[in-house]
Amino acid sequence: MEEKKTSNQFMMKLAAFIVNKRKAFIALFALACIYSAISISKVTVIDDLTKYLPETTETRQGLDIMDEEFTTFGSAKILVSNITYEKALALSKELEEIKGISGVSFFDEEDDMYDSDDRGDYYKDASALYTLTFEEEEDTPLSQEAMAQVRQTLDGYSSYIYTTVDKDDAASLKADMRVIVVIVILIILVVLLFTSKTYMEIVIFLSVFGVAALLNMGTNYWFGQISFVTNAVGAVLQLALAIDYAIILFHRFMEEHETQDTIKAITVALSKAIPEISSSSLTTVSGMIALMFMQFGIGMDLGSVLTKAIIISLLTVFLLMPALIVMFSKAIDKTVHQNFVPKINFWGKIVVKLRYVGLPIFLIIVAFSCIYSGKCPYIYDINSIESSKKNEFLASKERIEETFEVTNTMAIVLPKGDYDKESKILKRLESMEEVDTALGLANVEVSEDGKYILVDKLNPREFSEVAGVDLDLVRLLYQFYAVEQEQYSAFMKNLEDYHVSIIDMIDFIYAQKEKGGLEFDDDLSEEIDTLYKAVCDARMQLEGETYDRLVFTLKGPVEGAQTFATIDRIRDIALDYYDEVYVVGDATSNYDLSVSFERDNVIISVLTALFVGIILLFTFQSAGLPFLLVLTIQGSIWINFSMPYLTDSTMYFLSYLVVSSIQMGATIDYAIVITSRYLDLRKEMPDRKKTVIEALNQSFPTIITSGTILTSAGFVIGSLTKNAVIASLGKVLGRGTLISIILVMTVLPQLLLIGDKLIDKTELTKAVKLGQGKEASA
Repeated sequence: MEEKKTSNQFMMKLAAFIVNKRKAFIALFALACIYSAISISKVTVIDDLTKYLPETTETRQGLDIMDEEFTTFGSAKILVSNITYEKALALSKELEEIKGISGVSFFDEEDDMYDSDDRGDYYKDASALYTLTFEEEEDTPLSQEAMAQVRQTLDGYSSYIYTTVDKDDAASLKADMRVIVVIVILIILVVLLFTSKTYMEIVIFLSVFGVAALLNMGTNYWFGQISFVTNAVGAVLQLALAIDYAIILFHRFMEEHETQDTIKAITVALSKAIPEISSSSLTTVSGMIALMFMQFGIGMDLGSVLTKAIIISLLTVFLLMPALIVMFSKAIDKTVHQNFVPKINFWGKIVVKLRYVGLPIFLIIVAFSCIYSGKCPYIYDINSIESSKKNEFLASKERIEETFEVTNTMAIVLPKGDYDKESKILKRLESMEEVDTALGLANVEVSEDGKYILVDKLNPREFSEVAGVDLDLVRLLYQFYAVEQEQYSAFMKNLEDYHVSIIDMIDFIYAQKEKGGLEFDDDLSEEIDTLYKAVCDARMQLEGETYDRLVFTLKGPVEGAQTFATIDRIRDIALDYYDEVYVVGDATSNYDLSVSFERDNVIISVLTALFVGIILLFTFQSAGLPFLLVLTIQGSIWINFSMPYLTDSTMYFLSYLVVSSIQMGATIDYAIVITSRYLDLRKEMPDRKKTVIEALNQSFPTIITSGTILTSAGFVIGSLTKNAVIASLGKVLGRGTLISIILVMTVLPQLLLIGDKLIDKTELTKAVKLGQGKEASA
């Protein structure tokens, strides 16, 4: 009792200090807002989630090597519908003439490189499919200008453009979020108008949320860079928490203000709200900290930024909001209006009456949900996420797949230099049914009959046939080459026995032409330039300083057991010839994500439950109460994530990791509000049934306000954004919050009522007193 009294005195002193120094806190927050407003533009947002793969994964290592050693030219697939073949062929020629486009792949019956059977791969059902290759990487000005010209050329056609060359997810998401923020603010206004007791509280709530959001976005600069997921979700989480915390404090203030003046009322309200809100925030923070233990780097990114968001929300509510309440106290009193939130005694009576029916049903549902949530069909490919609105990239992909098969481009990175081994790997890849095409320097054909490839070593006569150059000139070139390479034995023996690879000879001839060591006529000089550029392009894409790259395309989906098994077979083929092999692409990225998720999921679930249980144990000083709360919280999460299995839909893995943490935080907030009210009321009300009813009555305004806002925000984001990842997060968050509201307003009160004796018997303070009593009697 003495300990509790001391704690209350400390809270009163702390609250009095905050209220008395309110002007200083307003000045500090004003300066912080200016700093944050300046810093927002300095935050770098990362769009590529593969950047967060662990350094030990094959995909991450392979991507790092490819970024360092190879050039990947921009590409695009374009489908044009309702077009004749003749017009389609003419359009392909037009596209090929655009500056910055190095080639357009489309069926031409007059071109020897195509067989008649290939036509269906390029033209079918009055639709033409073009594959464009750019001269440079996709982010260069030349490629951007070329893509703009491509779009202009296609103006007037019914076209679908599938490319990442001018794809700007960040700009698209930012545009979506502007609309979403406006709609969410309108929702907040409507909800607060309905649930508020004074119109001025709406201004205070929005001010608190605005400051908290601004401070969090500005201080993201401290981390240097954050993911686009964190950037978008951070605002949603703060919306939930800052409003939630602000509502709890303001409702406490209005209760105290009925009998006390503003200064005294906010001081007492703050002293009561700090422990309640802090315990709630600690459990939410524990979920964020659990994310930081993920192997997948997005967990550290999310956990650190969202933990900061929670702390900033707390500080804004504890330090700024009391000052705003005092500042606008007269306006608060003048704008008091009728409370539209009804008393829900009837609901409390129903919940109490049905407790022996509701709890068994809940336990059965939770048991099945636990099983079904474990069977949730997770997906790891961003482009496979189901969303109500689709951006051009996904819409074009789906439209192309309706008529043509879209292959999945992959790469094998392996040590450089052994073309014989590479040739064997490529031949084995080409023989696989799942592989559509395979390309490496070791299988680039340089003769129409396919007899010779780029890395073949030829004698002068053979090279003369391939290049169509006079044999005497070729012999002279071979002699020059032998001298430069200091291979004088070529002169000692028959020159026809001297073999040089085609690719090396092309490099040599071009170098001699540029130095002026040899003179060629204009036609031959132009042909050498063209041939050398083609070789350079091939080398930039397929040959690095220490590694070579083999590029192949897979048929079928980019993820799933069958695709992952195919990747394993391909890796094993390469490992037959090399000790160091990296298979890289969307399929391997998805595989690495799936492996990482399985581990991360277990760690997060265990740590979150452990952290939450410990925090609730110390918050409520009861060993039994945390069990009842965790059962409600975890039950809401299991029910939410069993839905995809029951509705035969898929769940993006990141949606689970993010939403389960946010949903846990929201559910804990609601659960703590009801539980705190119940524990306070049970001291004065001996009838436990009436205690539960009154606890629900007093908690309803807080829960319905916060819950409606977060649920609406989730569904609005899920419906309006074209970013599939954020849409998935919003949809699952909205559904999860709704489930949480239902459970804390029905099941939790029933658990508190039936488990009242358990709460009583497991109260830690009573156990301590009992022990002290026994010692005294002894």
